[in-house]
This record gives sequence, structure tokens and C-alpha cells, in this order.
Amino acid sequence: MVYDEKNGSPATSAVEPPKAGYVSGIKRRMPGFSLAVRQEESSFAASPRASNADFDPIPPSKRTWNWGAYVAYWMADAWAVSNWEVASSMIKVGLSWRMAIGACVLGNTIMGLVITINGRMGATLHTPFPVLARMPFGYYFSYFVVVSRCVLAIVWLGVQTTTGGQCMTVLLTAIWPSFKNIPNHIPEDQGITTAGMCGFVLYFLLQLPFLCIPYTKVQYFFAFKSFIAPMVFLAVFGDTLRRAGGTISNSDVITQGTTVGGSTLAWAFFANLNGVLGNYATLGLNIADFSRYANKPSAQNVQAIVIPCIFTIVGLLGIFTAAAAQSAYGDILWNPIDIINLWMKSGSHGGRAAAAFAAIGLIIVTLGINISANSISAANDLMSFAPKYINIRRGQLLAAVIGSWAFVPWKILASAAKFLAFLGGYTIFLGPMTSILITDYFIVRKGNVSVPDMYNFHGMYRYSPKFASNWRAVVAFFIGCIPPLPGFINNIVVAGGQTTTVSLGGQHLFAIGYIYSFIAAGVFYYGFNYFSPHHESMMDHPETGEDIIAAQDAKNVEARRASLNGRRPSVVQQIFQV
Repeated sequence: MVYDEKNGSPATSAVEPPKAGYVSGIKRRMPGFSLAVRQEESSFAASPRASNADFDPIPPSKRTWNWGAYVAYWMADAWAVSNWEVASSMIKVGLSWRMAIGACVLGNTIMGLVITINGRMGATLHTPFPVLARMPFGYYFSYFVVVSRCVLAIVWLGVQTTTGGQCMTVLLTAIWPSFKNIPNHIPEDQGITTAGMCGFVLYFLLQLPFLCIPYTKVQYFFAFKSFIAPMVFLAVFGDTLRRAGGTISNSDVITQGTTVGGSTLAWAFFANLNGVLGNYATLGLNIADFSRYANKPSAQNVQAIVIPCIFTIVGLLGIFTAAAAQSAYGDILWNPIDIINLWMKSGSHGGRAAAAFAAIGLIIVTLGINISANSISAANDLMSFAPKYINIRRGQLLAAVIGSWAFVPWKILASAAKFLAFLGGYTIFLGPMTSILITDYFIVRKGNVSVPDMYNFHGMYRYSPKFASNWRAVVAFFIGCIPPLPGFINNIVVAGGQTTTVSLGGQHLFAIGYIYSFIAAGVFYYGFNYFSPHHESMMDHPETGEDIIAAQDAKNVEARRASLNGRRPSVVQQIFQV
């Protein structure tokens, strides 16, 4: 009995293992290589073109993340240059450092709750975000949702690679001071020098093997980074404070209060709160890509506490270091890379050694961020378009190549203010998507969903035979994102040094864009389902297919053990084998 691809339902359908053993022409010419990726026999997909071993629900033997893994994950994400500098823009627009920290605490607390609630789906169903998106949006419109997330992940992967390249340049200069004297043969308008390009290429090559670490073991790298990163940033803070005479009380960062008042101050606060929310709105949407590895649903709940705590500590250290830098170096320095560069200015062996070790630490930091926030997310998204040929490892490498070279990220950082404003304001599209996903699973369906139908293109989540989309989600999405759109456009134009005729009200609505779009889309989506429900996809119990997954997983585990024939796997196999 096979899974009926046209009329399949979780109550009546059995799952037939997909055919195996297909050998491509490439494989015949290159034994050991297959263009098509491995597919688990327990896959719910009706054909190899619909899923693979990485895209299937995670089986029990690969659910290796406990609560400590999620603490390490967010430690890997939080200790970053961007989070260190988060208060700088807030203070520039008139907020005091205390209000800036208040915005960080409130924003990260809200986002921690959103991430934890949304993560519950992945921890329960063990499916990736692109598959879950089919549940409320339908199959075709879910691809728009996935593309929207995928582009951001790939661009930020490239941007972080550029930051890593800057750290590599600092390391090379610390080891060989003459490196900074390499003649530049790249035009100035490209935003990078020959020396900088050397650092970029070396960092790009360095990160490739780290992107090949499987998802079942990458949490150990996060744990390693969670020790290294605080040591580096605390060293930067401690040395800067020492040079400042042990005090930060004389800095303008600390002594300067709010420079605006009334409604201007209130809207400045909300605008920066919206910026904090937007900082991790991407992971708020696709956190299931990571929570699916949880060994039990409650393991990922620690995120609600960890996120606001760690991000607040990093933001505070960034403020105090910038304040100390004013007394130590005569200028307010927000970027720790600038401070590390100053360590080498004296030319002493001690300064160069300190800069080298700090640069190595920051290289590890950027590696962790690219894995945790960008590459795995992009890989899951790319995998949804061609699961027969792309798994997580191939997707990560493909995303690294596209993000690092096709998007020329060094030029984005150097000159594209409008593009960066676009990326920062993109949250008005992510907010509705996240809200609709949460509302659909927890409120509309109360957790009663069918995982097999998420993998069946003609299943219950097709909604429309022709358009394969859920009109309720589509309309709710546009209700959420269209009203803040004029303010979004104004933000991009202003970033380019021009002005628009967008009203103050439109600008203020964009200042609370994520909050508005999240609430509006969720409310309307619930209303549409209340007055016009889709009865064909409503269930009175969940169908996860866990028994099928567990049974096949036991066979796969036994087969892997038998293949070793009692031999101990090599170090390379232990690190890179799933």
C-alpha cells in the first residue's frame, strides 16, 4: 500500500520506502560520488525529488542537542562585533546609554519568547522551516517565504565572511608587519585593498571545512566558541579600561544623557527597539532549522532566558569599552577590531602577539556566527528547491560561494548604505511570516498537524488545486507588511542621503514595523480561519509518523555499526560523518 500522492491523508496513508540504487552517469565515471544525495528509506516523500535524509524529520539517533547545546548556540551567536556595537546607533540618535540598554533588554526578551515559542514546532515535529512553512502558506507561496529568508541568510553569510577577512588581515599584519605594505592594485571604489582581499580569500578557504561539520556535532564547536569569544572581548575591555586608568565616568558615552525629548525621544526609543527585534527576526522565523535537533521538546526552552541575558551582557561591555576608549585613545571606538589594530601601533612584540591572539579569537567568533545564523539556515532553504541534489553540507558550501563572491560583500560594507538599510528594514516582511506560522500551529490547529502531508505536494496543505497556496495566509501577510512599506522606502532613501514625502505617521509606523506587522498578520490570519476555515486540513490529533521514523532509524543505526565491522572510525570520520 503506497502513500496516495493525490488524495493522501495521515489517517489512511501508509508510506512506501522510495526506490534506491539509482546510479548516475557521473557515478559510473567517478565511483564513490553521487550527484543525487542520500535519501532515508523512511522518507515521507513520494519521490526522491521531494526530500532527502537531511530534509526528512530528524530521527531519534540524530537528536543530539540538549539544553546545554542551545546555551552554547546562543553564546556563539551573541558574542559578535555587531552585537557589541548595537548601542552605538542608539546613542547617536539621542538615547542615553541606560535607555539603549533598556531597548536591548526589552527587544531581546520579546525575541527570546518568539524564538522559543516558534522553536517548539521544530522540537516537536523535527522538520525544517521550509517544510513547516507549507502548513500555513501552502506549497507554492511557501517558496516565496523560503526565498525571502534564504536571500538574507546568504547575504549576511557574505558580510560576516568579509568581517572574518578583516580579522585575518589583522592576524597576518600582527605576524608579518610588512603585510600592510603590500601594494594595492584594486580600484578604491571596490571597497577593499589587495591585502584585504588576501585576508578575505584565506578566511573563505578556512571556513569551508567548518561548514562541513554535520549538524549532529556542530554544537561542540559552538561550545568551544562559547569559551573563546568571551575571553577575547573581555580582554579587549580589560586592556582598554586599564589604559583609561580604570574608570569610564569621564566619557561622553556615560555622562551624556538623552539629547532629545518628548515624542521625539519616545519614537527614537521605539525605532531602536524595532532594530533590536529585527536583529534576530530571521532566526525568529526559521529557528525550527535548529530546534529540530532537540533531544526533547523542552530542551530548547532555555532560549527564553539565555537570549536576553547574554545579549544584554555583550551590549553593556560594548558600551563600557567604547567609553573607556575615549580616555585611553582619545576617541570613542565601538569596533573592537579598531582597538586591536591600535595594539600593533607601537610595533612592540607584546602588542603584536596580543593582536594576533585576539584576531584568532575573532576569526573563531565569525566562524561560529556564519554557521549558527547563516549557513545552516541558507542550506535548509536551498535544499527545499532541489532536495534530490542538495543536502545541508552541499547547501552550506553553495551558500558560502554565492554569498562571498556573487554578492561582493566587501562593496556592500564599504558603500551600499541603501542596501544595508534595506536589510535592516526587511523585518516588516519577516514579522508577518513568523506570526502566521505561530498562529496557525498553536491557535488555529492546536498542534494537530500531519507531517506526512507536509511532504506530499498533493496533500491537505495544497489548499488550492491550481495555486497550491492558502489565501488566508497570503492576504494576512500583505495586511501585515503593506502599511509600514512607505516608511520602509523612506528609510532606504534617507540612508542614501535623499529625502521623501512620506508622512511622519508613515515613518512612525515603520518605527514599530516588526511589532505592528507581527500582531496585524496574526490577528487577521486567525480571523480569516475563524470565519472561513479550511476544513480539509483540520485534524483532531497530530500525525507525526514518529513510529515509522523510529523503526527505520533503528535499522539505519544497526547498518552503520555493521559497516564498521568492529573498526574504530578515523578522526576525520568522527568529525565530519553525520
